[in-house]
Order: sequence, then structure tokens, then C-alpha cells
Amino acid sequence: MYKIALVCQHGASTGLCVRKMIEAAEKLGIESSIAAYPDSQMDNLIEEMDCILLGPQLMFKKEQFKNEYPKYAGKIAVINTIDFGMMNGEKILKDAIALIESLK
Repeated sequence: MYKIALVCQHGASTGLCVRKMIEAAEKLGIESSIAAYPDSQMDNLIEEMDCILLGPQLMFKKEQFKNEYPKYAGKIAVINTIDFGMMNGEKILKDAIALIESLK
């Protein structure tokens, strides 16, 4: 099972993206747990999640998070702006899985 967190400032703007990713996972038969969280929850998420995807609006915080959590820096990525804007849940899901698999 892939555990994926989408992180934005308040956990709201990524909600639709999460739904699209869950739909894609179900269609592709991929077992996953995907949810949106505010960035204030990073301390609670960083260890338990396989991948932390930052909404494009938090791109500016990527380096800050990587510096705060150097042991887990590899699992932090920013969602592609175009994919996010188009709510391409399948592409975002596949990118997340590729990142997770690259860390194994």
C-alpha cells in the first residue's frame, strides 16, 4: 500500500486532487491511502507517509522542509503545476509511485 500525503497551506486546495488520485488508484487497482493535510501537520506526516507531495503554491517551502527533515528529504516533492491545474490525478499518482519506488 502506498501512503501519500498532499500538503498545502490549509489542506483545502488539494482536496479535489486527492479525489482524482483516489479515483485513478481505484481504476488502476492500486492499493493506496491518499489524503490532504495542511503544512502545519508535517511533523506528524513525515515519518509515516511514503511520499509528501506539496501543492504548487507551496513550492517555495520545499527547501525549508528538506532542511527541517533531511532524513526524509527524498520523499518530498512538488506536484507538477500543469498536472495540478488540470487535476490529472492519474499522472500525479503515477509520479508519486515512481518517487516512492525510487526510494526503495
